[in-house]
Amino acid sequence: EVHSYRGEMYFAQGELKEAREEFDRAIECDATNPTPYLNSALAIMNTPPMLGTMPDINGAIELLEKAIEADPQFQAAYVNLGQLKLSMATDLTSAKKVISLYDQGLEYCRTAEELKDICSMRLLTIAQVDAA
Repeated sequence: EVHSYRGEMYFAQGELKEAREEFDRAIECDATNPTPYLNSALAIMNTPPMLGTMPDINGAIELLEKAIEADPQFQAAYVNLGQLKLSMATDLTSAKKVISLYDQGLEYCRTAEELKDICSMRLLTIAQVDAA
């Protein structure tokens, strides 16, 4: 918990490298907690790439998938993973897989708010796929 808290403080201050290091330490301390995986992925996605490089999108995807493995009911991981995968989709098949991801997340919703969030993301993805 201490490392997650420190990571969140660094993240809020825009110190994303330090935030990621703390989130990674939190994962080492408790690999069953999905939150540090999500936060580490968000730190990756928010870190501006160095000149001539690309952000570690695959690393962020892997972390979000691990968050879902750690807690299949962790709705925030489905939403962020779906958004990231959809932004990286280069064909309709990849985009349609995002719909399936949201369907998986729907099975695990615990609250009406979670259901609303994932349904909204699913409907937006369907609209994008249908428009393509």
